[in-house]
Amino acid sequence: MEHPSELCYRNALTVFQMKKNFKDMSSASISMPSFVINKPETAPSAMILVVDDNAWNRETLVKLLMEKGIQVVSAENGMKALELIASNNFSLVLLDAKMPKFNGVEVLKKARTSFTPLELPIIMMTARGEAKDIIAALELGANDYITKPIDFPIAFARIQTHLLLNKSFREIEELKQNLGDKNEKLETANRRLNRDLEAAAAIQQAQLPDDLPTFPGVNFAWIFEPHEKLAGDMLHVFPIGTNKVGFFVLDVSGHGAPAALLSVTVSRHITGLQGEAGNKLLEKPQKILASLNQKFTMDNMGDNFFTIAYCVLDLTTLELIYCLAGHPGMIYLPKGSNPTVLDKPAIPIGLFDDSVYSEERLQLHDGDRLVLYSDGIIEAVNPEKQSFGKENLKSSLHKSSDAKLPKSFKQVMKDVKDWCKPDRPTDDLTILGIEINKNK
Repeated sequence: MEHPSELCYRNALTVFQMKKNFKDMSSASISMPSFVINKPETAPSAMILVVDDNAWNRETLVKLLMEKGIQVVSAENGMKALELIASNNFSLVLLDAKMPKFNGVEVLKKARTSFTPLELPIIMMTARGEAKDIIAALELGANDYITKPIDFPIAFARIQTHLLLNKSFREIEELKQNLGDKNEKLETANRRLNRDLEAAAAIQQAQLPDDLPTFPGVNFAWIFEPHEKLAGDMLHVFPIGTNKVGFFVLDVSGHGAPAALLSVTVSRHITGLQGEAGNKLLEKPQKILASLNQKFTMDNMGDNFFTIAYCVLDLTTLELIYCLAGHPGMIYLPKGSNPTVLDKPAIPIGLFDDSVYSEERLQLHDGDRLVLYSDGIIEAVNPEKQSFGKENLKSSLHKSSDAKLPKSFKQVMKDVKDWCKPDRPTDDLTILGIEINKNK
């Protein structure tokens, strides 16, 4: 199954592009029904609609939001929700995906005929394991999702992010209409937008593996350095069942918010497949890349595409299965031997519907290392416009092979930056590697 997170951030990315074709909601009046729950002394201008047919869930969420000083309206079914959406100027809707008669997806579909994701952010609430329904909702324009039982601190962080983006969108749209005499306010809004970009960057950083999973006999290390606040690169490491581990590095074309949000979408899509059914797909690199190519086409990625190196390691046999899609060849460092490049030319994801991807296998041994990286490393140029290249990368990894993996990667980053001096690298720098260590 596909993971529901894949489209969450794409619906928000156009905030940063400030498109003029969306309706301005700034003049909409707020009609307050009698059952609105409010804290006048602390409630900000934002108003949230909570829709859930389960009274306990609904009332609990309303109470927690109120404690954060947010103005809240609640509805117990889809029809009531649509009535309230039509008559009020909500800043965000928390919508239960599963409701009798008129479910959350149907409410979403109806709401999106009147309001874009920028005008009215909608976050779906779903039980774990309902990925198929959430994906359908995200494809219809849901901005994000949270799973039940709800971890409120995490949920509230997502809510705050979408409220910030919505607020910035509204302010920018209003200021653009009155640009002549509101330049100062526009600068303030732009500063706020920069802060929101920093918040989005924090979200992207949160998608990276915080504490890398530990596996017997295998060490992982990584470095992720965006060129700007947001990066088009992404990496992840995740268990597949009990005896396999998957890991990948991907690189989205372009820069800035669109590339960054797409990289997060793809990463969360892949890692979200974890589970009894999804593991059967995750452990087959060729099938994963083929499914990504069908799912993420240029038509629905805004003319973007991405490259990826995807690997699966059997922790029992130490057999590695890998597949590349337009991504730079991985560096294999056999213990006591010179490094080699594992290159397999293939088409990046999203360019052609009929692209074919093939798996390769490699038997790893104690002391071996394998390194994945993005093209920002090998394409870094010096003042003479010479690229750092794979040979320099192999050399850097080889000369630091006696050091522990994290220290070796720090040396690589230093070598790349020294190569570029007095300038700095012009692309994201990402490196991820494993080392087989049977003694640990």
